[in-house]
Amino acid sequence: MQKTIFLLWLTISYCSISVAQSYLTQLKNPSDFQQLSGLPISGKYGQIDAVKLVYDIHTEQIYFLNAQDFEFHHEFCSRILKNYQPLGTFNDINYSHSSKREYLLANINHLHSSHTYFLELSPSDLMNAENIKKLYRATLTHTFMDSNLQFILNSHRLQIAADSFAHLPLLKTSDLYAGLQFQSVSNGQTKGTIRYISNLKKEYHTILPTDIIVINKTPIQLPKVAAIIVTEFQTPLSHLSILGQNRHLPIMALKNASANIELRKYENKPVFFRVSNDSFQLTPLEKLPKIKVKTKTIHLKVDLKKDSLVVLDKVNRKSYKYIGNKAYNFSQLVELSKYSNFKTPESAFAIPFYYYYQHIQTCGAESLIHKLLLYRAHQSPSDSIQFILKEIRNKIKYYTLDQQLAANITKTAKSLGEDTRFRFRSSTNAEDMDGFSGAGLYTSKTGIIEDMDKPVDEAIKKVWASLWSYAAFMEREYYGINQHTVYMGILVHRSFPKEHVNGVAITKNLYRDSYFGYVVNAQLGNESVVKPTKGVICDQFICYPNTLNNMYDENNTIEIITTSNIHQGTLVMTAKEILNLANQLEKIKKFFYNQTLQLEDFHSFAMDVEFKIAGPNRTLYIKQARRFNP
Repeated sequence: MQKTIFLLWLTISYCSISVAQSYLTQLKNPSDFQQLSGLPISGKYGQIDAVKLVYDIHTEQIYFLNAQDFEFHHEFCSRILKNYQPLGTFNDINYSHSSKREYLLANINHLHSSHTYFLELSPSDLMNAENIKKLYRATLTHTFMDSNLQFILNSHRLQIAADSFAHLPLLKTSDLYAGLQFQSVSNGQTKGTIRYISNLKKEYHTILPTDIIVINKTPIQLPKVAAIIVTEFQTPLSHLSILGQNRHLPIMALKNASANIELRKYENKPVFFRVSNDSFQLTPLEKLPKIKVKTKTIHLKVDLKKDSLVVLDKVNRKSYKYIGNKAYNFSQLVELSKYSNFKTPESAFAIPFYYYYQHIQTCGAESLIHKLLLYRAHQSPSDSIQFILKEIRNKIKYYTLDQQLAANITKTAKSLGEDTRFRFRSSTNAEDMDGFSGAGLYTSKTGIIEDMDKPVDEAIKKVWASLWSYAAFMEREYYGINQHTVYMGILVHRSFPKEHVNGVAITKNLYRDSYFGYVVNAQLGNESVVKPTKGVICDQFICYPNTLNNMYDENNTIEIITTSNIHQGTLVMTAKEILNLANQLEKIKKFFYNQTLQLEDFHSFAMDVEFKIAGPNRTLYIKQARRFNP
């Protein structure tokens, strides 16, 4: 009997210890924090550990949760505090400013690079200033962090209300972002040899497909490599980010890569390399496996019969075969804009493939293209390839444009409105494809009708010639596209010499799988968000459309990652403009999703959208939409 009682006591004691370890009511030291910590729910910042906390308003008790046991605050409140409300009801009450609120919910985050601890609310939480101060004091009292604990202003709501809790040690997202050392540019894994490149131009032709290259500046073009480590941070739609997505390459930014001891010790050694949202992994290997040769060839569809300019409200589902993917997608935006709260650039039309084909035949470029592809088939040296490509471009650029085409362009432009200044944009059949966006590979140029200083014919020929840049040619080769089937059309619309805001958006939450939220990069005026001036940072935020989810619908959440450093650290768009953008992005996503076979989850499907805020009324213009290929 005594033995049975002892075993029963031992069992009860063990269960009590297990329960106690699933949460703590005090963090006495960093070891306690590490014991409970896990990854933050969102991967918007890298190399961060997080501990969830729950403050019971009625009992004034605080709990620090073990990440291994509780993925969400609701789980803890249900299992341990016996609050059995359904998740939806729980969220509606406990992320609101309602007097019925029972808990204050937050995370304590630890940033490795600076050893910074900061308290973070869910961006959709409407916790008022009084409760924020109460939560901060309780957290401070029950942790080892003393005054080292900061409160982050991670949403537009908190930033504009900052004066209400100004006596707290506040952390701005821009300051946090500036202190980051690591960024995942393109997730993935590979095996290769770590190799430091000091001068990419000089060492370009010595780089091997098995090299994991470490470089200081963002490259314009790259040979075949296994992975890339760069010291400059990237935006989600930078050329390097897109390149990583197209090639399925692991790419990361590491500010101190040149001096990083962990990285340096593997220099010129074979390693397994993995990049994820929150960190990177390096594991030594004895040797590298053999490279698998890619044999699949992609043959592109083309129709060369359409021999007239195409006004973009007169297209059908097969029009992409003769005007290119960009112009076709633009035509779909024109249709969608008729019952949406955005505009597309006015006076739009397309120059089909037919005119490009006629030009390369008459100027002599076609025979050079055949010569190029014959050389390439015999693995000719890169210098020879580049020489022929330059000859092709020169033939296209310096031969006179067909005068009938030039006259038709002037006539069409005048028939569509009073605009005279036009943007001529590439619209090939080798871009904006599923799996291959081609972003940054081709040229856009501005031309002014009947203007000798900025003639339309020069703009057209430069766009056509960009089809045969070395970077574009080699990227198509890498992807396995049959170069004989590549053709260039041109999308034409009025230009934007001045704009209030330019930006790009991705209609999915890149930092939290299968969750609401659209990632937006926006910048003041004409400063590019894709190829920014060195040292310039744009707005980066996550916005949420009006949905059936009340938590986002009612709170008009704008989750800020960082803000523009050329706009005094404040967002370049108003909250009203951002909410409208989010709602229009939702329409665009649904519109293009419904054109697919819908074999994938709606949350996983995403569009890459380019937009502008322009004009005296700060009108939203959607300039481009294409499938986002993660």
